[in-house]
Amino acid sequence: MAMSLDEVVDRMEIQDIYARYVHAVDDRELEELETIFEADTIFDWTASGGERTTWSEAKTGDFITGRMFPYVFHVCVNLRIDFDVTRSTAVVKSKTIHPTGLPGLDGTPHLFQVQGAYIDRLTRREEGWRITERAWQDFWAVGGLELVDGIPGMLRAAGVVGDERPE
Repeated sequence: MAMSLDEVVDRMEIQDIYARYVHAVDDRELEELETIFEADTIFDWTASGGERTTWSEAKTGDFITGRMFPYVFHVCVNLRIDFDVTRSTAVVKSKTIHPTGLPGLDGTPHLFQVQGAYIDRLTRREEGWRITERAWQDFWAVGGLELVDGIPGMLRAAGVVGDERPE
């Protein structure tokens, strides 16, 4: 399937939105997120027990601000971009791995690995592409992960001491 130069540019711009999103949401860069979402962008997190809300509401809520999950790290990959006939809107499905966590009652970090997909509707605006609808599709989450201090912490958690290595 041959693509026009304009379509290639649109695809690259959309890929860039996802790269900017994962960095901005994890780094709590609200100004950058304002260039990705519109005030009335709909967020639907109901598949994982969350709420349905707008960007105006979500940006001050517990999830985006980090009050709910202070440990976050998003990876959005394998974007499937389907344009409408006029290429003024697109539906994008991205596979997402989202390590996240929060302190337990005793202050110890409780970490989870969340897998799912964002299913987004994007609209071309004069200033560029914007996500105008976002729905989370929950696949699974695993928990019970321990926060460790880099490679030494990983080795200790695995029971490896000193130069001892499994064969």
